[in-house]
Amino acid sequence: MNLEDGQKSDLVSFFHVICNLKKVRRSGWIHKANISSPESVADHSYSVCMICMVLSEILNLDTEHVMKMANLHDLAESIVGDNTPDMISHDEKINQEDKAMREIFFKLPDNLHKKYLNIWNEYIENKTPSAKFVHNIDKLEMALQAKSYELDGYSKQSLQVFLSSAVDYISNDKFELVSEILQTVNDDLK
Repeated sequence: MNLEDGQKSDLVSFFHVICNLKKVRRSGWIHKANISSPESVADHSYSVCMICMVLSEILNLDTEHVMKMANLHDLAESIVGDNTPDMISHDEKINQEDKAMREIFFKLPDNLHKKYLNIWNEYIENKTPSAKFVHNIDKLEMALQAKSYELDGYSKQSLQVFLSSAVDYISNDKFELVSEILQTVNDDLK
Protein backbone atom coordinates (compact mmCIF):
# COMPACT_ATOMS: atom_id res chain seq x y z
CA MET A 1 0.00 0.00 0.00
CA ASN A 2 1.40 3.35 -1.03
CA LEU A 3 0.60 6.18 1.31
CA GLU A 4 0.42 9.81 0.33
CA ASP A 5 2.62 12.31 2.16
CA GLY A 6 -0.37 13.56 4.19
CA GLN A 7 -1.18 10.01 5.28
CA LYS A 8 2.43 9.46 6.32
CA SER A 9 2.32 12.67 8.36
CA ASP A 10 -0.89 11.49 10.01
CA LEU A 11 0.79 8.20 10.95
CA VAL A 12 3.74 10.06 12.44
CA SER A 13 1.27 12.16 14.43
CA PHE A 14 -0.44 8.96 15.61
CA PHE A 15 2.93 7.50 16.63
CA HIS A 16 3.70 10.66 18.63
CA VAL A 17 0.43 10.14 20.55
CA ILE A 18 1.57 6.61 21.39
CA CYS A 19 5.00 7.79 22.51
CA ASN A 20 3.42 10.47 24.70
CA LEU A 21 2.09 7.69 26.96
CA LYS A 22 5.65 7.33 28.27
CA LYS A 23 5.33 10.83 29.77
CA VAL A 24 1.92 10.35 31.43
CA ARG A 25 2.37 9.18 35.03
CA ARG A 26 -0.25 6.94 36.65
CA SER A 27 -1.94 9.43 38.94
CA GLY A 28 -3.48 6.99 41.41
CA TRP A 29 -0.04 6.01 42.66
CA ILE A 30 0.83 9.68 43.16
CA HIS A 31 -2.37 10.75 44.93
CA LYS A 32 -3.25 7.63 46.91
CA ALA A 33 0.12 6.03 47.67
CA ASN A 34 2.40 9.09 47.68
CA ILE A 35 4.72 7.62 45.07
CA SER A 36 6.44 10.64 43.59
CA SER A 37 7.76 9.00 40.42
CA PRO A 38 5.38 6.18 39.54
CA GLU A 39 5.15 4.08 36.43
CA SER A 40 3.95 5.70 33.24
CA VAL A 41 0.78 4.73 31.41
CA ALA A 42 3.04 3.15 28.77
CA ASP A 43 4.73 1.04 31.48
CA HIS A 44 1.33 -0.10 32.71
CA SER A 45 0.02 -0.77 29.20
CA TYR A 46 3.02 -2.88 28.29
CA SER A 47 2.55 -5.02 31.39
CA VAL A 48 -1.17 -5.38 30.69
CA CYS A 49 -0.38 -6.49 27.12
CA MET A 50 2.15 -9.10 28.22
CA ILE A 51 -0.13 -10.52 30.90
CA CYS A 52 -3.05 -10.55 28.44
CA MET A 53 -0.95 -12.36 25.85
CA VAL A 54 0.10 -15.17 28.19
CA LEU A 55 -3.20 -15.67 30.01
CA SER A 56 -5.26 -15.34 26.83
CA GLU A 57 -3.24 -18.16 25.27
CA ILE A 58 -3.70 -20.32 28.38
CA LEU A 59 -7.45 -19.64 28.40
CA ASN A 60 -7.79 -20.17 24.63
CA LEU A 61 -9.22 -16.72 24.01
CA ASP A 62 -8.79 -14.79 20.75
CA THR A 63 -5.32 -13.56 21.66
CA GLU A 64 -4.88 -11.32 18.64
CA HIS A 65 -8.11 -9.49 19.41
CA VAL A 66 -7.32 -9.31 23.13
CA MET A 67 -3.87 -7.89 22.37
CA LYS A 68 -5.30 -5.19 20.12
CA MET A 69 -7.75 -4.24 22.85
CA ALA A 70 -5.05 -4.23 25.53
CA ASN A 71 -2.84 -2.03 23.37
CA LEU A 72 -5.67 0.45 22.85
CA HIS A 73 -7.21 0.42 26.34
CA ASP A 74 -5.41 3.49 27.76
CA LEU A 75 -4.35 5.26 24.56
CA ALA A 76 -6.73 8.18 25.18
CA GLU A 77 -4.75 9.03 28.31
CA SER A 78 -2.02 10.30 26.00
CA ILE A 79 -4.30 13.28 25.40
CA VAL A 80 -6.59 13.51 28.46
CA GLY A 81 -4.18 12.26 31.13
CA ASP A 82 -4.75 9.59 33.75
CA ASN A 83 -7.88 10.67 35.60
CA THR A 84 -8.84 8.58 38.61
CA PRO A 85 -12.47 8.15 39.75
CA ASP A 86 -12.01 10.74 42.49
CA MET A 87 -10.81 13.33 39.97
CA ILE A 88 -13.74 13.27 37.51
CA SER A 89 -16.98 11.34 37.18
CA HIS A 90 -17.06 8.03 35.33
CA ASP A 91 -19.30 9.53 32.62
CA GLU A 92 -17.01 12.52 32.14
CA LYS A 93 -13.97 10.23 31.93
CA ILE A 94 -15.68 8.10 29.26
CA ASN A 95 -16.76 11.21 27.31
CA GLN A 96 -13.26 12.73 27.40
CA GLU A 97 -11.59 9.47 26.44
CA ASP A 98 -14.09 8.72 23.67
CA LYS A 99 -13.55 12.15 22.14
CA ALA A 100 -9.78 11.70 22.39
CA MET A 101 -9.89 8.25 20.79
CA ARG A 102 -11.96 9.51 17.87
CA GLU A 103 -9.39 12.28 17.38
CA ILE A 104 -6.50 9.81 17.61
CA PHE A 105 -8.04 7.25 15.26
CA PHE A 106 -8.97 9.94 12.74
CA LYS A 107 -5.26 10.05 11.85
CA LEU A 108 -5.34 6.42 10.67
CA PRO A 109 -6.41 5.02 7.29
CA ASP A 110 -10.19 4.49 7.20
CA ASN A 111 -10.09 0.71 7.55
CA LEU A 112 -7.94 0.92 10.69
CA HIS A 113 -9.89 3.89 12.05
CA LYS A 114 -13.11 1.89 11.98
CA LYS A 115 -11.55 -1.36 13.20
CA TYR A 116 -9.81 0.24 16.19
CA LEU A 117 -12.80 2.38 17.08
CA ASN A 118 -14.93 -0.78 17.17
CA ILE A 119 -12.40 -2.48 19.45
CA TRP A 120 -12.30 0.61 21.69
CA ASN A 121 -16.12 0.70 21.88
CA GLU A 122 -16.18 -3.00 22.72
CA TYR A 123 -13.71 -2.37 25.55
CA ILE A 124 -15.75 0.55 26.93
CA GLU A 125 -19.04 -1.37 26.76
CA ASN A 126 -17.36 -4.24 28.64
CA LYS A 127 -19.89 -6.89 27.58
CA THR A 128 -17.84 -9.37 25.56
CA PRO A 129 -15.51 -12.00 27.04
CA SER A 130 -12.52 -10.21 25.49
CA ALA A 131 -13.47 -6.87 27.03
CA LYS A 132 -14.18 -8.40 30.42
CA PHE A 133 -10.86 -10.23 30.27
CA VAL A 134 -8.86 -7.07 29.44
CA HIS A 135 -10.61 -5.15 32.23
CA ASN A 136 -9.72 -7.96 34.64
CA ILE A 137 -6.09 -7.96 33.54
CA ASP A 138 -5.99 -4.16 33.92
CA LYS A 139 -6.90 -4.67 37.60
CA LEU A 140 -4.57 -7.64 38.04
CA GLU A 141 -1.67 -5.60 36.71
CA MET A 142 -2.52 -2.87 39.22
CA ALA A 143 -2.32 -5.42 42.05
CA LEU A 144 1.01 -6.70 40.74
CA GLN A 145 2.31 -3.14 40.58
CA ALA A 146 1.17 -2.55 44.15
CA LYS A 147 3.21 -5.59 45.19
CA SER A 148 6.20 -4.21 43.30
CA TYR A 149 5.90 -0.87 45.11
CA GLU A 150 5.61 -2.67 48.44
CA LEU A 151 8.83 -4.54 47.67
CA ASP A 152 10.41 -1.16 46.88
CA GLY A 153 9.58 -0.08 50.44
CA TYR A 154 6.37 1.89 50.00
CA SER A 155 3.69 1.66 52.68
CA LYS A 156 1.68 -1.54 52.56
CA GLN A 157 -1.23 0.35 54.07
CA SER A 158 -1.29 2.99 51.30
CA LEU A 159 -1.15 0.24 48.68
CA GLN A 160 -4.04 -1.76 50.15
CA VAL A 161 -6.65 0.39 48.38
CA PHE A 162 -5.31 -0.81 45.02
CA LEU A 163 -5.37 -4.45 46.00
CA SER A 164 -8.87 -4.15 47.45
CA SER A 165 -10.07 -2.53 44.24
CA ALA A 166 -8.61 -5.38 42.20
CA VAL A 167 -10.12 -8.04 44.45
CA ASP A 168 -13.56 -6.39 44.37
CA TYR A 169 -13.50 -6.11 40.59
CA ILE A 170 -12.02 -9.46 39.64
CA SER A 171 -14.13 -11.49 42.06
CA ASN A 172 -17.23 -10.43 40.10
CA ASP A 173 -16.13 -12.07 36.84
CA LYS A 174 -15.71 -15.62 35.62
CA PHE A 175 -12.00 -15.86 34.92
CA GLU A 176 -11.03 -18.31 37.62
CA LEU A 177 -7.35 -18.31 36.66
CA VAL A 178 -7.18 -14.52 36.98
CA SER A 179 -8.83 -14.76 40.42
CA GLU A 180 -6.35 -17.44 41.47
CA ILE A 181 -3.38 -15.37 40.36
CA LEU A 182 -4.76 -12.34 42.17
CA GLN A 183 -5.18 -14.46 45.30
CA THR A 184 -1.51 -15.41 45.04
CA VAL A 185 -0.57 -11.73 44.79
CA ASN A 186 -2.90 -10.97 47.72
CA ASP A 187 -1.30 -13.72 49.83
CA ASP A 188 2.11 -12.28 49.06
CA LEU A 189 1.02 -8.82 50.26
CA LYS A 190 -0.01 -10.07 53.69
